[in-house]
Amino acid sequence: MVIKLKHVGKSFGEKILYTDLNIELKEGEVFALIGPNGVGKTTLMRLIMDWDLDYTGEIERKEGLSIGYSPEIPEFPQILKGREVLEYFMEVRKFSKKDRMEKSKELMEIVGLNLEKDTPVVNYSKGMKQRLAVAQALIGDPDLLLLDEPSAGLDFFGQIQMQKLIARLKEKNKTIILNSHLLYDVEKVCDRGIIIMGNERYMDFNRDEFKEKGLEEMFLDFAKEENYVSAD
Repeated sequence: MVIKLKHVGKSFGEKILYTDLNIELKEGEVFALIGPNGVGKTTLMRLIMDWDLDYTGEIERKEGLSIGYSPEIPEFPQILKGREVLEYFMEVRKFSKKDRMEKSKELMEIVGLNLEKDTPVVNYSKGMKQRLAVAQALIGDPDLLLLDEPSAGLDFFGQIQMQKLIARLKEKNKTIILNSHLLYDVEKVCDRGIIIMGNERYMDFNRDEFKEKGLEEMFLDFAKEENYVSAD
């Protein structure tokens, strides 16, 4: 067990997101969070990271669990070059100068930014910033990766590259929680996940189910069933 949520609930005032979430993740799993905006997907990541303590239920973590997080809207010092951003975060974490230089080069290659490592972040596209955010999340070789819309802003080739990166991390036995609106990405890389509609409405799914039916159809059927969208 890497992380286990037992009867977890979260609300903002009278707005209830969920009241009885039960999720257990094992090593090497890729778990998807899908659903419309505002239903609590990023909030759930914050609960897992212990950034938000205002919830009900229990969250158990493997002893010594290390977590890496790639936010949906990453912000970096604009004057720094890509590799310098990573070196800055590693310096904060007391990496030696030699390790900072070697690791930043390795991470930039992993996320496909090796040709842009000396480009100032101010000149990065949105997609390039997303890749840099994933590189930052990989500092320290974490057990659990939380990727919040990592393919946002990426072109088709960038999306394929991100899928391959997630597959390689899975092969290294990393556990990954992926929040994505791109159902195609989810179908390619995820083992299972949860559809969240907010207001206590959610549904678990696994690879066998969406391979048979298609995740888009499953998502739309559940949305209609919960009266989230018109059945017409």
